[in-house]
Amino acid sequence: MRVLVIGGTGLISTPIVERLRAVGHEPVVFNRGETPSNHVEVTCIKGDRDDFAAFAQAMENEHFDAVIDMLTYDADRAAHNVAVFNGRVAHYIFCSTVCVYGGPLSQIPAAESEPHTPVSPYGRGKAEAEAVFMDAFARNGFPVTMMRPSHCYGPGKPLLDIWGYDGALVSRLRAGLPIVVAGDGHGLWQPGHVDDMAKGFVGALGRERTKGKAYNIVGDEIMTWNNFHRRMGEAIGVEAKVVPLTTAQILAGAPVGKAEWLRENFQYHAAYDGSALKADVPEYDNLISWEDGVRDTVAWMDRTNAHEAPDALPWVDRLVEADREFRAAMEAVRDEGAGAS
Repeated sequence: MRVLVIGGTGLISTPIVERLRAVGHEPVVFNRGETPSNHVEVTCIKGDRDDFAAFAQAMENEHFDAVIDMLTYDADRAAHNVAVFNGRVAHYIFCSTVCVYGGPLSQIPAAESEPHTPVSPYGRGKAEAEAVFMDAFARNGFPVTMMRPSHCYGPGKPLLDIWGYDGALVSRLRAGLPIVVAGDGHGLWQPGHVDDMAKGFVGALGRERTKGKAYNIVGDEIMTWNNFHRRMGEAIGVEAKVVPLTTAQILAGAPVGKAEWLRENFQYHAAYDGSALKADVPEYDNLISWEDGVRDTVAWMDRTNAHEAPDALPWVDRLVEADREFRAAMEAVRDEGAGAS
């Protein structure tokens, strides 16, 4: 199949292009051509996806069997893609997100029937795009499949914590410095390696039973934030010094604008049922373990010097010190009360 990948150089779309080639498809990427790419012998159509007229013109004389859309974030772009590709492709795979569910989830793990109550602009935009695509499927059979990735990680970005993709995280682990986790460390989290994401996206191509459906595309392992970091440390041969704090503590003590990922997503459980995708796309199997994925990502960070200094996020140490002082003060109050009795 000749497959257009709208994007093609991002964290997920890079391995998607690589897997398309590996299994015998012909990928073509559309992007601005500004992000360095390791793709060899892959045709790139350069353009700005925000320029609707130019994009439609660029597609006018092209033929594709399928599209994998990694760059639609709102209803307007979704509607334009329907107008451009309706009746011209046999399959259209849209990269959505589990952020369409928002939080708190009504069930753990959440299935694809989970109500959409997004709390972030990103989640709201993706939910609105999904609605456009599903309306097009219902009205005229637009052949869409929607993928909802959870926490995606792997070579291409540093490992992630409550601050986002954090270049200082591994540096702190290696230096023996404390790692702050939210929700007292008991919140649930579910990482998925980008090579596994590529399995699901590419494996769905051409499967009629996937059309008109949305799928959670997630890793096999659901873990607490405590275990997420402890196993991360074990994977690279160090002990993670985890300091669990409440979400309220962290939001109160972090600089303005530095804890938005926590405010919008990480304060809620993030655990999703991936069985529907496994049933319909057999290739989505033998997924990468958390430890193997951590080692793979850290090896990439080491090769590319993607690390930041351990003190790159100075407020982390201030949060840890404030918590230590608070606990010491509470112990003093307790001891004083015990003495008075």
